[in-house]
Amino acid sequence: MESSHVMAALGRLLLERTNDGRFTRCGPCPDWCNALGIDALTPCSPLVIQDVFPFLEIFLPDAERVWDSREPEHANSDFWTEIGADGEEFHLEASALRVDSENLLVITRNEQLFTEKELVLQRARELGFAHRALTREIELKDILVHSIVHDLASPLHGVLGALTLLSELPQSEEAASWTELALRAAKRQESLVADILDVFSAEHGAIVAPPPASAAPDLVQAIRSVVQEAQPVARVNQVRVEAAVGRVPIRVIAEQTRLVRVLANLVENALRHSPPQGHVFVSLEGEEGTVRVTVDDEGPGVPKEVLPFLFELFAGGKAQVSGTGLGLYFCQITLERWGGGIGYERRPEGGSRFWIRLVEAGATPSH
Repeated sequence: MESSHVMAALGRLLLERTNDGRFTRCGPCPDWCNALGIDALTPCSPLVIQDVFPFLEIFLPDAERVWDSREPEHANSDFWTEIGADGEEFHLEASALRVDSENLLVITRNEQLFTEKELVLQRARELGFAHRALTREIELKDILVHSIVHDLASPLHGVLGALTLLSELPQSEEAASWTELALRAAKRQESLVADILDVFSAEHGAIVAPPPASAAPDLVQAIRSVVQEAQPVARVNQVRVEAAVGRVPIRVIAEQTRLVRVLANLVENALRHSPPQGHVFVSLEGEEGTVRVTVDDEGPGVPKEVLPFLFELFAGGKAQVSGTGLGLYFCQITLERWGGGIGYERRPEGGSRFWIRLVEAGATPSH
């Protein structure tokens, strides 16, 4: 009896469930019951709780599971609101619990907890609105950057064309040197523009869906093409580039143009970090429904401090390494959308090994 009075003093109405599914009151009613004009809660008089609190019709199935269990469990309802005779709102919450052999229902008025929950929900809504607004702002800025970079590409092509023609004209040794320097800088700028446009299109879902298995690109041919196109740069850098991929076609889930771009990124990256007289080697092997391509070089390897974010956007800027950090990021998001992946290993004999994994056309890779 004393405990039931304590419950009432704390604003809690204590009810016991009877065997016929009705409820009897245990102890006095808290003040809010009178304020609500509830006069059916007489002691020891069974009542149908849904007639008094219609909202509990929703909660009772959860409560029954607690009462049927032999474990010391409990369940709480959501808050609901009752309106008093004078228009005052009462925010109530119900808890079902089993104590010894008694099935109890506790109804509590807790304005403070209700207010706190409302504030949390309101804050969550505000943060949701802010997140959507920020996302939209980022998208607009991305589109603006893309437009600017795209517009820069046209005059850059004109500069490259003019410098190429100028390099073919008779010039003094000093003028030819400056022309060659300008031409190399313009080509680097062209490569950067291509990287930015590739990353933008990949991030915004513009990757073309892979073709059906019958029209899937040939990975072997793509590797051979990339290695062949890399030969002029390799000769200038005094690096040997080779591929051991055989001649039997291997069809993979990919899109031809972007597959070549991924492979070219890896080979160009290896060339950029290879020392004079170095060796870049491309190979592949099958792995139960997938194909693994490796690109090895004899460079210094990736610094340990860069490894945790090697494939993140602008990773190159997080340490004193060359490159923009766009190429590897583009490779990762492109390969993942094809169901493949990319990774890095340090070679035991020195140098780097980048690998990519692609799904064979018509095959289901094992996981």
